[in-house]
Amino acid sequence: MVLDLKQPKDAHVDQRLRQELMIWLNSVKANGRPHTAPVWFLWNGTQVFIFSQPGKQKVRNIQRNPYVTLALDTRDDGGDIVIIEGEARLEQQQLDEATLQAYANKYAEQMKSMGWTFENMSKEYSQLISVTPTKFISWND
Repeated sequence: MVLDLKQPKDAHVDQRLRQELMIWLNSVKANGRPHTAPVWFLWNGTQVFIFSQPGKQKVRNIQRNPYVTLALDTRDDGGDIVIIEGEARLEQQQLDEATLQAYANKYAEQMKSMGWTFENMSKEYSQLISVTPTKFISWND
């Protein structure tokens, strides 16, 4: 599913996805219980990209069940909601150089404050997860 940026509501969702630093990744454990993790992400207009440490709970969950939900923190006292339903994939190949650079630029300040470089981070967080949206849910009062 692709956002229609000519529509104000969709353009607002796109803007939030490009500006926000954290998104909540919701997946399902083997026992059927939900698992929620706040993660760094990059939105390229069609997919959400997340880097994870291999073997983490979210990775194990996606191996079994690719259906996930992503949610941004609300704004305006709970009146600006963005939720995305989608299908996640554990990627075997890395992103193209321009996309990797966009991710590194987005989180440069956070990585610097943690004493990381993008190269260090990408070695530890080497499992790339891509999420293709199947449904956008949003409303703002």
